Amino acid sequence: MNFALNDRPDRSEKRAGSGMPRIASRLGVAAVAFTAVLSGGVPAFAEGSWSSYLSGVRSGFISREWTDNNSDSVVTKTTLRGCSRDDGANFSLKVDLRRKRSLSPDVSYGQKDVSACAGGTGTGTWGDQTSGTYFLQFWHYDFGTVSASSVATVY
Repeated sequence: MNFALNDRPDRSEKRAGSGMPRIASRLGVAAVAFTAVLSGGVPAFAEGSWSSYLSGVRSGFISREWTDNNSDSVVTKTTLRGCSRDDGANFSLKVDLRRKRSLSPDVSYGQKDVSACAGGTGTGTWGDQTSGTYFLQFWHYDFGTVSASSVATVY
């Protein structure tokens, strides 16, 4: 997370009616935001992340791949929002974290039920992973397609 202060030549400029220097006010806002990061509101010092969406995907759909170098201790977590089915059937969606291997079958770290994304937020968490190339695989009923307005992964 980047914090940018809008520096001005005259740092003693007062905010209207507050009596507080503008730079002190901005530093206070930055301090509150930084505290939110440390308190767990946002994963601090995550090695990487990506975000996307799903649109009309069939069961077994595979996400993009990413490389986790295991240079941190942040858990791998995927959050989905705004999920729906094209046919209106009961909603059920599972996501499987998988590690790619070249000469052997891919390793599965287990399926997580993220069906709650149909009415809010669905989250799958798999813990801190070893170094490797990873991807997600989405599973639902064998018929119809699923969409999600937001898919965000932190690793």
